[in-house]
Order: sequence, then C-alpha cells, then structure tokens
Amino acid sequence: MKSHKISVYLVITISLLFSSNLYSQFANPILVESNTGLITNIITADINNDNLKDIIITKKFSTNSLISYYLNQGNLNFSSEVSIATGSSQVTNIAVGDFDNNNWLDIVSIGDATNSVTLHMNNSMSFSSQILDSFAFFESDIDVVDLDNDNHLDIVAIGGTTLKVYHNDGMANFTSQTITGPIEDFFDITISDIDADGFEDVITGGSNISVYKNNNGTLSYDAVRSNQIPSTFNLFVRLIDIDNDGDVDLFSENDNSTGIRWMKNDGNGNFTNLQIIDPTAINVRSGTLKDFDNDNDLDFIIIKDFNLYLYTNDGFGNFSAPILIHDAPTIISVIASEDLNNNGLEDLIWSADLSIQENNLLLSNAEFLASNTLVKIYQQPSSENLYLDSPENGVLNILNVKGQIIYKNLPIKKGRNFLDKELAPHLYFFKIDLNTNTTITKKVVIN
Repeated sequence: MKSHKISVYLVITISLLFSSNLYSQFANPILVESNTGLITNIITADINNDNLKDIIITKKFSTNSLISYYLNQGNLNFSSEVSIATGSSQVTNIAVGDFDNNNWLDIVSIGDATNSVTLHMNNSMSFSSQILDSFAFFESDIDVVDLDNDNHLDIVAIGGTTLKVYHNDGMANFTSQTITGPIEDFFDITISDIDADGFEDVITGGSNISVYKNNNGTLSYDAVRSNQIPSTFNLFVRLIDIDNDGDVDLFSENDNSTGIRWMKNDGNGNFTNLQIIDPTAINVRSGTLKDFDNDNDLDFIIIKDFNLYLYTNDGFGNFSAPILIHDAPTIISVIASEDLNNNGLEDLIWSADLSIQENNLLLSNAEFLASNTLVKIYQQPSSENLYLDSPENGVLNILNVKGQIIYKNLPIKKGRNFLDKELAPHLYFFKIDLNTNTTITKKVVIN
C-alpha cells in the first residue's frame, strides 16, 4: 500500500466533505406536519410522562397556534398538533420545567403582543396560562435553571436591554429580580457552571457576549470575564464541553455572523484560545450540539445556506469539514435534536416543514467494547505496511463513513495480520468479528 500516516482511535470523528445530498447516517425526512414555515423555536420534553420525548414548537406570527405540541406515540410517529396558546401575538421562545413540583413539566414562554413572560402550567396534560411579567423588548430568550440551589427551578429571561431572574418558592410563586449590566441588545442565552463552584452561571449573546457570574445564587455582571471574549453582535451562544476536559467551553457565532467558533475554558471560567471552525458559516440562527456519531464527544449540526450540515469532533475540539445532511426544497429555519425512539442515538427535528430524521448510525457505542484494547491496528516505524494484532481468529470488514463496505469478510488469524489492502487517505471503520462472538469496532484515519 502507499505510504500514508495511519492513526487509530477508539474515539474519532469524520473528516470528509461529501458531495451527496443526503448523508446516509440520517434517514430520509419524515413529515410531521406541513405548512409550518412560521415555526421559530423547537424544543423536546416528555410532557405526558410516557418516557418518550414530545415536540413543542412556537410560531411567532401565527393566528391559530402560538405554542403547540405533538405527542410522541413511539416508532417515530407523532400525534396531530395540539395548541396551548393561540392569538395574534408573537411568542419568541419557550422552556420547560416542573415549577410547582407536581411531576408534570410546565412551559414558560416569552414574547407576545404585550411582551410577556407567561407560565403554562401542566396539570395532567391540562394547561392553564398566566402572565408572570411584562417588559419592553423586540427579540428575547428564556431558560430554566435552579440558580440558588434550593431544588426549585427558577427562570432567566432576556429581552431588549433587560435581564431578569424569577426566583421560585417551589409552588410556582415567583419573585422577580432585574440584573444590572451594560446596556445592550440581548438575543440569546446559555446557562452552565463555568467555574465549577456549584452554581449555574449565565452568558448572553446579542450586541455583546456578556458573562453573568452566579455568586451563591445571585447573578452579577462579570466585566473581567466578559472582556476576555471578542464579540460584536453574536446571536448564537452555547456553553458545552467541546474538548472533553470536564469544563464547559463557549461555542458561538463569530463576530457579525462571519462564521462559527469556540473558546476554551481554563476550568476557572476564563475563555481563551479562540478557534474559528468554519468562517463560511454565516447568519447562524439555529444549531444543535449532541454526540451524533456516538463516540463520546460533542458534534454539532447547524443551518448553513438554509441546509443542514454536520461537523464531527475528534474529542479534542478539532472539527471536520461540513458534511451535508439534507438540502431541503424548503428553507430550513429551525433545528433541534433528541433521541425520539429511545435507541440511544440523537435524531433530528427541523422546520420547515416540521420534519424528523432518524439517526441510523450502524456503529453504536454498544460495539465499542472494553475488549477493544485486545485488537491493535498500527503501522510499523519506517514502514508503509498496515498491521492488525488480534487475540483470536475472526473476520474483518472495512467500512467507509457512509457505512458502505470497502472490504468484506477478510480472514483474521490470531496474532499479527498484514493488511495489504489499498486504502486512500480517509477515515474508516474496522469492524472485527472474533470467533468468540465478540465484535470490536475501531476507527482508523489514514492521512
């Protein structure tokens, strides 16, 4: 075989850009409902306590259903739309949480004709709505978190130039607090414990990226940490562990919607080492970060050029080129992800029209057995030959990242095996079926 550098990982990502219109890891779209181009937000939650995640949506400019849900009936089948809130107002965003501790998930929304924060209380799937607060804004966002560690879910809301916290007494009685900070236009919000002190912190996106530190249950603007983050109008921010080092990093749009990027957390809530992932991704308004290839690191899917693209992670925050998942005939404006059929794989939900795509990944973590260390794949120093050491006799199949078999049923003997097959520089799955009924899958990158 030609001389190429060979890397073998138990955890690695796909590093190719495919020209196909549909990345075969995800099945063809299943239509949930047509004529849903007005959807501005999609979230998932088990609102009827049947251990299946349901789909909840908002429609910002709809006269019939501003907030509605589709119950998951299993096997990727969903009920027809059920409306919770109707009217001619403009709901921007929603979040869920059990605010009154009755074991039913409630919904909180922000944005309507009166710029309101509204509770939609769930009593055994009977929803009742009540306005919690109103303040002036155009764009807004909302999230749910236990800020003061009292085991009651609080609410954080942003809109216009206002950041508010609503502290919950455990019975859905809320006390509001306005958090002061620089005057800015808020657009997006993300919440996590950035410095491992046990309290959840808040980062907002908009005209600036701002850090609000949680000091024993009280939020305050953190100028030092905020000034570490280059920002000029970032509309998409997420706190999530990108490099698998146990702390949350900052994933966001780049300045002025000129790409996507991430910044490393030093473990103390300071963000440095800005890395541009894709400078060609512009106007990112919706994305989802999950482990889509089931290799124990976080990948992401964004809407780029109104189509869906997957970027896979090598576990250290190095991402693949964008992989086209779906080029819809309609304009995709919102995307979310969830394991909708409880098979351990993250499926996609997007609009318009409201559709789902099943994750058909063939090589799940179930095959990444502890015994994978029994098989070694390597290239000897100063040699272009590829070898495989096996503890037992068996059969090897070599697949590409689309799941297509490149070489089938290659006999493997106990001990060292010389693999004299031609493999171009790509990523491959080496699936070894041993005679002891053990399956071991390794990912091999040939550069």
